[in-house]
Amino acid sequence: MEATAIKRGVTFEEYLAFEREATEKHILWDGEIFAMWAKAGGSPTHSAIATNAVIALGNALRGTPCRPYDSDLKVWIPRKGGAVYPDASVICGGFTLREGSTDVVTNPSVIVEVLSPGTESFDRGDKFAGYRSIEGLRHDVMLSSQAVEAEQYVRADDGSWTLRVLGPGEVLSFTAPDFKLAVDDLYVGAFDAAAL
Repeated sequence: MEATAIKRGVTFEEYLAFEREATEKHILWDGEIFAMWAKAGGSPTHSAIATNAVIALGNALRGTPCRPYDSDLKVWIPRKGGAVYPDASVICGGFTLREGSTDVVTNPSVIVEVLSPGTESFDRGDKFAGYRSIEGLRHDVMLSSQAVEAEQYVRADDGSWTLRVLGPGEVLSFTAPDFKLAVDDLYVGAFDAAAL
């Protein structure tokens, strides 16, 4: 990770106490606490794409036992003993919380990250490897903030991952539950936001 840690050698419990007192969001990664502002996309385009993802997921999941969540939901990363805030996630059938926590979930079935120039290498590298350690995660979607392009990683029953790269006019397909998202819906007005 390129950002500088605020604190090092931190336990999960110490992170939770720190986060309860903080006025900004922080992530825990490999025993180190990082400020979210140090890695957030921050651009109007990034925000528009993330918002579109939550809206599209909400519309697609209506009537299912699953719901979408925005970047305020903390997700546990077993491989790194950490907690992060994905841009969007999907939880089916209710929360399973990390032991000792009241707000860190362990059971997302879908994660969505909007890639930003400053965080893309972390999102594609260590963070993606961390997400793959979440047992029930079936789909990890990375959305470009530079072009209309979605990368969908799908976990097979044997634990292997397959990549699908989709662009304008194409559709992301999900299982458990079965639903679809049009790539174009994730980018409605997103590049107009850059002109604001």
